[in-house]
Amino acid sequence: MKKIYWILILFSFGVKSWAQVPIVGGERLDYYSAWTERTAKVVPLKEIHLSALAVSRYGNYSKTEINTQALLFPLVPNLGFKHEWFGKNTIVSTQHTFYYPTLGLKWMRSSGFQDQIPKSASIPQIFVFRNELIVSRILNPQPADCFVRVPDLILTARLGFDFALTTGKSDFSPLDYYFLYQRTSTYQANRKLYFAGLELDGNVYRNFNFSINADYYSIDFNGEWAMESQGKIHWHRNSKFSISGGYKMYYLDSNYGTQLVATPILDFVFKLNHRTKLQKGLFKK
Repeated sequence: MKKIYWILILFSFGVKSWAQVPIVGGERLDYYSAWTERTAKVVPLKEIHLSALAVSRYGNYSKTEINTQALLFPLVPNLGFKHEWFGKNTIVSTQHTFYYPTLGLKWMRSSGFQDQIPKSASIPQIFVFRNELIVSRILNPQPADCFVRVPDLILTARLGFDFALTTGKSDFSPLDYYFLYQRTSTYQANRKLYFAGLELDGNVYRNFNFSINADYYSIDFNGEWAMESQGKIHWHRNSKFSISGGYKMYYLDSNYGTQLVATPILDFVFKLNHRTKLQKGLFKK
């Protein structure tokens, strides 16, 4: 009778643990992190995340990462630094990014974008600086001694502004494409872009995570503004490769009128030097 009692206890404990982590081929695996590049947490030391569309990142210190939008880099060289200042369940970070868009503007001028930049337009040297405060809160914090962890459910808030320094003659008009107008508004003299955003990240089922966000942009608080929203499902093939797909929606209200556009998005992420931490069960399997 005593043996049956202990068997029932072990069985019930094992079922509870099994239900909280992804199962592949009958084996217990560590959950896949719900933290994304837009949250306050940086990538681990010496780990590299390579993304096709989103930000690619490298953990150069335990609380600091270097990041860049690699797809834009040939036309708009850019480099960012994110640092975690403090926090455990609530993490506070800052992100500082530098952009040099002059090369991209000159390419547009010579590549048939005559409706945006005429061939006769003068393009100055432009240096753009973005500064952000990022705060992420884990909505389902778990005890440190929890035997099996579940994926974090994370709410992130962002607040920041862009400004630019220019040298040389400039006589081109603002770029009125729905995804460029707000981002390039600071290229014009003495204009600044202010923005705020929210994002929710979590787990859908096993190795499927989700992220959904919304951002608000205001140009000098002068009545011109934009909203953007993005939602994605992230499928983790394993700890080193994931695919994400979803939508991106833009709404722009500017001096040139209003624009509403929705587009599908697909992205790939490769993780290098990733160290998977497997969760061991009661029988060390």
